[in-house]
Amino acid sequence: MITKVSVRLKELKQIDQLVEHGIFQSRSEAIRELILAGIAYLSEVFRAVDRLFELERMEGRITIDLSGVTRQILKER
Repeated sequence: MITKVSVRLKELKQIDQLVEHGIFQSRSEAIRELILAGIAYLSEVFRAVDRLFELERMEGRITIDLSGVTRQILKER
């Protein structure tokens, strides 16, 4: 299922360049593929978070505070 969403981007110029150079056929395709690449890039983070929540379910508490962690990881990379 495909869901349409509205977003605000500062990076639209770079996305348009990818389309102009023929790397992608449209903005939508470029954005979709870039999001998929980001998800793949952060797959280890997603697995670690899933593991932490699994531990929380098993132990009844979470071992660390995750607030702001994803944003911090992205900032560091």
